Amino acid sequence: MAISSSPRSSLSLLRHNAALALLLWSVGAGLSWWWSYNTHQQRVLELAKVEAATNINKDWSFRLWATSHGGVYVPPDEKTPPNPYLANLPDRDIITENGKRLTLMNPAYVLRQIMQGYSDLYGVKGHITSLNLTNPVNEPDAWEVAALKSFKLGVKEAVTVADIDGKPYLRMIRPILMEKGCLKCHANIGIKVGEIRGGISTAIPMEPLYAAFKPDFQGASLIHSMFWLLGVGAIVFMAWRAKREADEIDRYQGEINHLNRDLEQRVAARTGDLEAANQELEAFSFSVSHDLRAPLRAIDGFSRILLDDYTDKLDEEGMRLLNEVRDNAGRMEQLIDDMLKFSRAGRVEIFFSEIDMEKLAREVVQELQPAVGDGKLQVEIDAIPPAKGDRAMLHQVFFNLLSNAIKFSRTKETPRIKLGCSIEGDEAVYFVRDNGVGFDMQYAGKLFGVFQRLHGVDEFEGTGIGLAIVKRIVTRHGGRVWADGQVNGGATFYFTLPVKGAAQR
Repeated sequence: MAISSSPRSSLSLLRHNAALALLLWSVGAGLSWWWSYNTHQQRVLELAKVEAATNINKDWSFRLWATSHGGVYVPPDEKTPPNPYLANLPDRDIITENGKRLTLMNPAYVLRQIMQGYSDLYGVKGHITSLNLTNPVNEPDAWEVAALKSFKLGVKEAVTVADIDGKPYLRMIRPILMEKGCLKCHANIGIKVGEIRGGISTAIPMEPLYAAFKPDFQGASLIHSMFWLLGVGAIVFMAWRAKREADEIDRYQGEINHLNRDLEQRVAARTGDLEAANQELEAFSFSVSHDLRAPLRAIDGFSRILLDDYTDKLDEEGMRLLNEVRDNAGRMEQLIDDMLKFSRAGRVEIFFSEIDMEKLAREVVQELQPAVGDGKLQVEIDAIPPAKGDRAMLHQVFFNLLSNAIKFSRTKETPRIKLGCSIEGDEAVYFVRDNGVGFDMQYAGKLFGVFQRLHGVDEFEGTGIGLAIVKRIVTRHGGRVWADGQVNGGATFYFTLPVKGAAQR
């Protein structure tokens, strides 16, 4: 039978699996790279948050210092003119004893200048703001407004990443509280000490941080790319090897298909030869059955005529020889019958059916009762489970085994025969046991051969084919046969049948 395998479908499946492996590997590598990228971004963001918190803490500490001193007096100039929003204070502007003129910088004024100087030096932007404005320069933008409103709801900090002048910044804002020192300038705005006055915000440029972490990220990307390329190379190599193996398999399959076709042709030829041989065997059996029986019938007929008509002309020795001729002719006819039975046991079609084996055994015992003679024979039949097989053939098995048991135990004063069965695994083991003359176990292997006899014809009649017929029938039912025995200790013959029926042989 040819192997039904399509090289084209195998190659298509191989390509599909390779493409799927490449896709999965690429997706996995991409997800790993994306996770690494997000990890780096998160590290940059966390560092920016730390720097922003540090800047706010710095600004807050400067404000507290300025507030604790009620502000700072500095010489006014173009960069630091007198604060118009402090004009209501009588001591906003003072002149020292040596005639030097000074102007008061309140904490917000001080913090704005510090933030501006820090931004000029380091690019970090700062802003002091409030929803309750005194100086318009402190006006919050939209994001700061939302954050200041959230402070009233209990939020302690707001953070975001946003573009300022087209560049990315991390923005952070925290609330500032009304201090006692603030009342000097802001006593009239209605905010009590300890309440939220506004907020201090800062904006940290992200580009320097991105640049600092860029080598690490590039290294991680390079590693991911190398691993991805290695994976792709491995997949391509494995696909190449698999294709080579598939080509080899296709080649072997082609050779196997060729061999199978050749084998099928040989089987067909041998089957034809076997059918021809069977036909020849049928013809031979027909010849044996008809052509050989004719001279035997002639021998039997003429010898009978001699016995009937010429008894007075034959002496005692002549009569003995004539009877010997008749006996041998009878044995020859029995041998022909047994040979035909053996031949048919291997060729006749098996018809499987459910068989009551115990009932069948009892029927065979009943058939053999005339051969028992004086009735001393004791037959014991245990419970025997049913089987699936050809009833006529299994009848022949029981008939041959029981005939043997009766024949070889008849010399005993009380012949005893027992039939039984046991289930062992997936087999039913049947047995026929007798207490007859038995046999030597060293010859057990010859018992089931054709024309094999362990006793002479003068001791026990028979042709030596009965057990061979048993073996052929049981084998065709998918079973086994064997025997145990000892000289003058009886014999037990076993045969098995599959519990769930037998496959036809």
